[in-house]
Amino acid sequence: MSTHLIHEKDGKHLMIRRAGSAYYPGFFSLVAGHVEPPETPLEALVREVEEEIGVRLPPGDVSFAKVLHRRLPDRIYIDYFFKTERMPAVWQICEPEKISEIGMFDPGALRDQIVPYVWAVLSSPQTYQEFEEGCVT
Repeated sequence: MSTHLIHEKDGKHLMIRRAGSAYYPGFFSLVAGHVEPPETPLEALVREVEEEIGVRLPPGDVSFAKVLHRRLPDRIYIDYFFKTERMPAVWQICEPEKISEIGMFDPGALRDQIVPYVWAVLSSPQTYQEFEEGCVT
């Protein structure tokens, strides 16, 4: 189970470039991470945002956006996506072993450089669905 942050402003999204991972290294993604027991997805999101980019995000500034069910050959993933409109304009890379770049990017300009399931979520209509099932890896 993982949790992801969507922050969009003027057609650009807050994105990180993945580093140090066998899963889509060098690709762009959202600030994200695994939910660790006994956390809720929202608690995990708040923790991951602070660990990865140094921003303490108040839970009240975050709203649920989407759930994505991914069926991989060896496991099932449930991805929770949350959105915020209130995000400071200053971030930092706090985990350089996981992140090599951070910024506001136009996802359409990076289409082939975004982790596929993240692209599927970002390119879906902005009226987010409550639940989605898919086989996007």
